[in-house]
Amino acid sequence: MQKNERKKYIRLSYSRSFRYLGLMLVIALLLGAMLGGGMYMIHSMCALGFVMICWGWFTYLKLTGMRFFQSRKKARTNVPYVHRRFKEKRPNRPSFRMDSMDFDDDLTADTVVSDEIFTDKQVQAAQAIARAVCGLIMVILSFGIPIT
Repeated sequence: MQKNERKKYIRLSYSRSFRYLGLMLVIALLLGAMLGGGMYMIHSMCALGFVMICWGWFTYLKLTGMRFFQSRKKARTNVPYVHRRFKEKRPNRPSFRMDSMDFDDDLTADTVVSDEIFTDKQVQAAQAIARAVCGLIMVILSFGIPIT
């Protein structure tokens, strides 16, 4: 991998891991609020961290060739918003479902990394790394919060 590709690969892993981290923190906060306290939020953060570590491990096992469930998923092509033909006919999506590829911007070509430039094995390795890093951050955060 060249230096530019390595930067994009790190950016891909980084963006995915923090996307997972944000989602897991929101789920932990909701679980803590439903169960009734900050103590439950800390426990749910730890549990979700271990779930993410296990998910990263299963992704790594899938990368090495072990298949748990056989699924037939068609590859979907991602076309940037700028190159889409019928922009006005596209159904409206809420802003939290939009990605930076959905906006016209001069910086998107430099900052946004899509999966298309990497091989499937590289994308799966990035997913495994991102999930494991998210899980480690969640576990460290749950052990780092003082219990009062």
